[in-house]
Amino acid sequence: MNAARPDEAQSTTATMATNFESNEERLSPSNFPAPRAPSGASDTPRSFAWRTVLREHSVYVALAVLVAFNLAVTPGFSNPFAARSLLFEAAPIVLIALGQNLAIATRGIDLSVGSVMALSSAAIAVFLPYGVGTAMIAAVGMGALAGLCNGMLVALLAIDPLISGLALLVAARGLAQALLGGSRVNLPDADAFDLLGAGALGPIPIVMLIALVFAAIVAFVVRRTTFGRYTILVGASRSAAFLAGIPVRRTLFLVYAASGTLAGLAGLFASARLGAADPNYVGVNFELDAIAASVIGGTPLSGGRISIVGAVFGVLLLQVLDASFIMNNISFTYAQILKAVFIVVALYLQRSGA
Repeated sequence: MNAARPDEAQSTTATMATNFESNEERLSPSNFPAPRAPSGASDTPRSFAWRTVLREHSVYVALAVLVAFNLAVTPGFSNPFAARSLLFEAAPIVLIALGQNLAIATRGIDLSVGSVMALSSAAIAVFLPYGVGTAMIAAVGMGALAGLCNGMLVALLAIDPLISGLALLVAARGLAQALLGGSRVNLPDADAFDLLGAGALGPIPIVMLIALVFAAIVAFVVRRTTFGRYTILVGASRSAAFLAGIPVRRTLFLVYAASGTLAGLAGLFASARLGAADPNYVGVNFELDAIAASVIGGTPLSGGRISIVGAVFGVLLLQVLDASFIMNNISFTYAQILKAVFIVVALYLQRSGA
């Protein structure tokens, strides 16, 4: 028999590779091109360049415009103490947004981070009799343990991340309330709590500096390590990653473990700032802010891409938005509505550039 020609062999190989992909991957909306304008319309190179710039830098533009607006019309916004307070509030959300970014990059989601913060806060009160240092370690350890449980559900038992996150959201908050009997426990005067709750290096709070260090570490891991590349590839196509020999389960397990650990540290920061362990208050709705910041910052819900710097600026944008409404005595409900608008716009820009 005659040997197959090289071009025929390549064609056959490509066809087989395509058939390996699942129907879900091939029919995913992210795989369909965005609608294009008719030929001769406004789809010129210049307009395309502007859309690209707007899509990739929208969070920075929106933050700059919002800050400039508040400096012009909001009384007291230019006060350095207002900016410092905003950074104190933003630090825990930056931490959980980092873990949320990793989960979303794998085409998953972690809805448990707010409740894990509450569980971490309760752990501080439970372990305080053994010393402040032990209590702080226990807070982070409790978050790591919750993340490991979530990772087992997603990676080993193949439970949908949305379902496992919802289950842990309820369970972690309930356990936190059970540990403290649903009551708030004030933290004692201690240098460590004072440092995290009120300490600052110049105009920047210590907790924000720590959060930025973790953001730099996560960015390095994503860009420069094998684990970071695995995370992106698993989100781009889980079936293709499996066929390529990538340890999909281990990657998912580590992603959710990291998210839980960061949520535990965020719970410690929030409790130190509040001056109390409060399972009913700490972390409430924080998971929504983390998801919103991730999406607004440029990490698409379709997975396969991650923007750590964008997520940090997304958190700052949402915090400035909240401060704008509070300082102008406008109902906080409208801030929530505007957040939803930001999310929809961010998703549209991502979809238009697919």
